[in-house]
Amino acid sequence: MASDMSLAELASCLKIEKKLFEELIEILKQEENALTQSHFNKLDDFVSKKTSLLEQLSQLDFKRNQYFKNNGVALEKKAINYWLETHSSNNSEILSLWNQLLALVDTTKNLNHTNGLIISKYLQHNQRTFVALQCASGNISLYGPNGQAYI
Repeated sequence: MASDMSLAELASCLKIEKKLFEELIEILKQEENALTQSHFNKLDDFVSKKTSLLEQLSQLDFKRNQYFKNNGVALEKKAINYWLETHSSNNSEILSLWNQLLALVDTTKNLNHTNGLIISKYLQHNQRTFVALQCASGNISLYGPNGQAYI
């Protein structure tokens, strides 16, 4: 039960989150590489791996947030930082893990944003190509002036 979690268990939770975010970052880097190299056949595998990691991270996030709520801590970065600084003075590992986790979250956001921009550029290119093909096909007459098939 989340309310019974100790500081040691919080540290363990943060360690697991850190590991999962490191794995997610690696996948996002591989995804970026696949996108820039036009290896689109690999993307389904990345989506599957990311989904699994995000589900695990969501469960840990819930558990961690429950811990902070149960200890009267607002779920804001500033409040959590203050609480950790004042309540984990005997265990600086927790504050260090928290700060590392925040840095990994920022890295993850940046990589995901970059990949999103790359995908958006491909989508725009494909949409322009599709429109060009539609326009070109609209200009091709399939029937001659006498009603006979004409290609």
